[in-house]
Amino acid sequence: MYIEVIGMREGDRRTVVGKGTANPYHESQKYPEVTRCPRCGLVYCDGRWQATQIPLSPPFDEINCPACRREIDRYPGGLVRLRGAYLEKHRDQIMHIVHNQTSAATAARPLQRIMWIDDGDSGQVEIAVTNGHLAMRIGKAITHACKGELAVKRADRDQLVRVYWDREE
Repeated sequence: MYIEVIGMREGDRRTVVGKGTANPYHESQKYPEVTRCPRCGLVYCDGRWQATQIPLSPPFDEINCPACRREIDRYPGGLVRLRGAYLEKHRDQIMHIVHNQTSAATAARPLQRIMWIDDGDSGQVEIAVTNGHLAMRIGKAITHACKGELAVKRADRDQLVRVYWDREE
């Protein structure tokens, strides 16, 4: 379900975003410049988490970034379920698409990443990601490249986006 914002003027959104959100990983506070995630090495700088190649000199604060907190809690922002006979025949190609889409998303938004990939016994693959947008991106890319049926399910208040892809042949 998509939510439409009605009656907002340009510039109003900044005051509304994050107010009363049900997302437990939404950051309503700013961290001191410079803060580093001890788990993945992302740096909070200029008001956002970003990857940097510049070595940090102490002192700096350390706190887990929202993506690492999701991984620690095993609380994904999106689930992608892939199944069907086509998946069994072209598993390597489809997983290559998944990893390419994740790499491209992570380059622009380092908090979007894969948490785990579960190859089930029933011939389906479940991919848990930190962000619902990444789940949508993966599902759309697979559908574009391999065709098949794509279904997206999300609840009104639930932060979890479920993406189902299926192709029997």
